[in-house]
Amino acid sequence: MRWSLVEKAQPRTDAVVVPAFTDRPGQVPSAGFVAACGFTGRLGEVLRLPGEADGPAQVLLGFGTSTTLDDDTIRSAVAELARAVRGFGRLGLALPTPGGRAPGPSAVRAAVEGFLLGGYRFTRHKSAVASGPCGPEHVDLLLPDGGGAAERAALDEGQRLAAATLLARDLVNEPGQDLTPALFAERAAKVAADSGLRCEVWDEERIVAERLGGLLAVGRGSLRPPRLVRLTYRPDRPDRPVGRYALIGKGVTFDAGGLSLKPSAEMLTMKADMAGAAAVLGAMSVLTGLNCGTQVDAWLPLAENMPNGDPVRIGDVLRMRGGRTVEVRNADAEGRLILADALTLAGECAPDAMIDVATLTDAAPIALGRKIAAVMGTDDALVDRLRQAAGQVGEPVWPLPLSDRYRWQLESPVADLVNYTIGNRHGTALLAGLFLREFVPAGIPWAHLDIQGTALCDADDGEWVQGATGFAVRTLATLLREPLAVPH
Repeated sequence: MRWSLVEKAQPRTDAVVVPAFTDRPGQVPSAGFVAACGFTGRLGEVLRLPGEADGPAQVLLGFGTSTTLDDDTIRSAVAELARAVRGFGRLGLALPTPGGRAPGPSAVRAAVEGFLLGGYRFTRHKSAVASGPCGPEHVDLLLPDGGGAAERAALDEGQRLAAATLLARDLVNEPGQDLTPALFAERAAKVAADSGLRCEVWDEERIVAERLGGLLAVGRGSLRPPRLVRLTYRPDRPDRPVGRYALIGKGVTFDAGGLSLKPSAEMLTMKADMAGAAAVLGAMSVLTGLNCGTQVDAWLPLAENMPNGDPVRIGDVLRMRGGRTVEVRNADAEGRLILADALTLAGECAPDAMIDVATLTDAAPIALGRKIAAVMGTDDALVDRLRQAAGQVGEPVWPLPLSDRYRWQLESPVADLVNYTIGNRHGTALLAGLFLREFVPAGIPWAHLDIQGTALCDADDGEWVQGATGFAVRTLATLLREPLAVPH
């Protein structure tokens, strides 16, 4: 798809999109006809008007109330538009200008992101007939002055961030048979080569040598051995001293639950249990293109959690990287085991901040629903920076506490820790966070994003479409663009 910033519709444009608002019903073409059709201008509402025989069609797009217009509503409305205009070859999209103000760079970026994310479909396993019509080949954003350098930069950023998000969606939507740990590692290596990143892949022999007891234990129940991927980004010429982030993404490419076998209905979405690793890979893929000034290392532990092979038993004691021991009380609480090893590895490199992303607990969406992710951490400033970045891109997160009042529930009579507290239904998202905290070195700011509820969407809704959302890619990329300054 090609994009342009122009002042007016170009020749051979098939349709021009006109903004509409619920509080300005008379300011649309053919207002009487529009009212008779029941079109009100609510957010995301689309109506195609009869066009002239020799001119482009007109399409009304609702943005809700003009007084509440912001980047989130632009992103959401344009996403709905993208699904309604498939089949047009060239589209002219006029962004809303309430009060006569020209749309700024952030509105341009939001519109591009909304269109690309909202129009996404995963069709790799469909026939051409089942795939249906494709979206427009060319979109012109119609700005009053044709846009300037800032708007052109925003257009480029929107395309890059959307592409990174769609990369994560593609990975999460892949069936488990087509994205085993080894195949995920191959994909990561290719993304790294295309994105100017350094990539190192550890096979099972290296994982044994590095004493990653959690990753080995989860992976041993599968006939497909685990992998660990390390990605490294370094800015070419940082203009000031910058700190270094470590990102860690949970990569369970399919989670059957191990010997704690899940019911079939719960397995339907378990190909998505690597959404944290996909989000981290997506964010890493765009850092070079965005000229990110921060140093970043990423760690992706990859495994299948299966009940065949030599699965870990309930009651087994694992020795993790660093020497801590963990008693396995639930084989389906495997994500925290592979993350523990990766957190230890990341901490050994002494980063200035650590962030992990994981589809970790069902308790997080029970508390916050399917639109808001949970965040926990040891450093309020880091959590606040994450929340601000998430708010900028329409991926809201909400903090949950890490209270030491619950720490006793992780104690084991035979090991240093248990991975799960049997019989307890309360505060399990917090217990998972407390378990992970045990493997974060003291003094290093750390935040944990639990995206269990937001990694998948049940139906099209704004920029989210049915299936994988790519949640956290744009949040991480936005956060990492701001250098993490550290004292000399």
